[in-house]
Parts: sequence; structure tokens; C-alpha cells
Amino acid sequence: MTRAFRTPAALRAAAGLALAASAAALAAAPAPAAGAERVRAADPVLVIGGFDARQDRLDGLAAALTARGHPAETMQLLGDPAGTAPIAESAHAVAVRAAGLLARTGAARVDVVGHSMGGLAQRHYLKFLGGASRVGTAVSVGTPEQGEVLGLLCAVASPGCRDLLPDSAFLKRLNAAPAVPPGPRAYHLYSEQGLGEKAALPGAVNAAVQEFCPGRRVGHAGEPVDAAMQDLVVAALEGRPLAAGCAG
Repeated sequence: MTRAFRTPAALRAAAGLALAASAAALAAAPAPAAGAERVRAADPVLVIGGFDARQDRLDGLAAALTARGHPAETMQLLGDPAGTAPIAESAHAVAVRAAGLLARTGAARVDVVGHSMGGLAQRHYLKFLGGASRVGTAVSVGTPEQGEVLGLLCAVASPGCRDLLPDSAFLKRLNAAPAVPPGPRAYHLYSEQGLGEKAALPGAVNAAVQEFCPGRRVGHAGEPVDAAMQDLVVAALEGRPLAAGCAG
């Protein structure tokens, strides 16, 4: 059997033809679809409780967010019960926890979800403690952004409750323009059954759960574990138009 030998010139010519064919095949390959880019991993989420928050309800919200692709952990405000310490001190604790979460996960941004007074602590972190450069999305749930007169019930014994009063020095400084610093996406979600939480937060997307589920009864303390409110939180974290299912 006779074997055919190629000259160096023939080998170079064949290689050139192969490279040309490969380039043509790559050029003819369809471009990736618009939605086929690599999906960015979700930011870790820090869930911040309010005054005397029930840990099981914070855990319920964190578990719901984690199950839907937003790994979350919780923290309580400072004081005994939680939230009795000055809110600015709790904001420093938020800054420490957020920094630790970023260091452990290697993420570039953290998302924060604060319920009730927890939303005020996270806003102080955003505005005065460098959080605006570290937070992707900030969601306050049932937060009395402009204050809550019910703080009078515990103001004598609690600096945190004094900070909660509508005319407090803490809130005047926090709400001076801009109430929300540039950078993070900000949302203020609330229930019509609340009191001070119905006041809007300038610079944020403001929405009541009843706008999506008319007539739904959601008490203040139950907001973290209400399924429709959780839907709104997830939509906010994902930057989607707010939407909620009303069956649960």
C-alpha cells in the first residue's frame, strides 16, 4: 500500500485552510440571546429587626428570601429589649455586620431589609456610615420614616424610643435632604393597617401591600412573615416591577 507524503508547503496550505474553516464556523455561529448572559449572583441580604423584634419572624423572612435565591441572615438592634439603645448606635452595629457579611462572602454589595425601627438604623448606616457605597438595595418594611408617636410609651426609659419620636434630633438629621443618599435602590413598603409607617420616604419607591392585594389585613408585627409582603421584598431586591401574589 502506497502512503502519500505531503511537502511542508502542502502542510502549511492545509493548516491555513483548516484555520479559515474554523473562523468561518465561528462567524456563522448564532450570537447568544439577550437573556443568556451569565447571571450575576444575588447580593447577600442582611435582615434587620425592629423594636423588641421576634426572632422567629425575622428567621421566617430570611428563610423565604434564601429559598428564592437571596441568601439572608438576620440581626437584632442593640439594647434589651432590642431597639432600646440609641438608633445611631444600632446603625454602627449594622455597619459592622454588613462589613463582616461582605468579607465572608466576597460580594461587592450587600442588600439590607429593615423592619420597623430596623429601617431607620439601616438608613443611618446608608447616609452617615458609608453604607451607600456598599449597599445595592435598601428595603424598609413597615418603617415609620417620619417618626412614630407611639414612641412616647417607652421614651422615658429608652433612648431608641426617644429617637423614634417625630420631632427628635435623630430624625431631623436623618430626614434632611437627601433622605436617601445617591447609590442604592431604595424601597419603602408598608401596610395600610400601620400608623407612622404610612408616611412616604422621599427618594424611595413607596408602596402599600394593599395596592397589590386590596383589603389584605397585615398587622405591623406580622409584616416580615406575610407572603405578599415577602413577594414585594423579593421583587425589590431583584429590581423588578413590584408585584405580589395574594393567595397566601
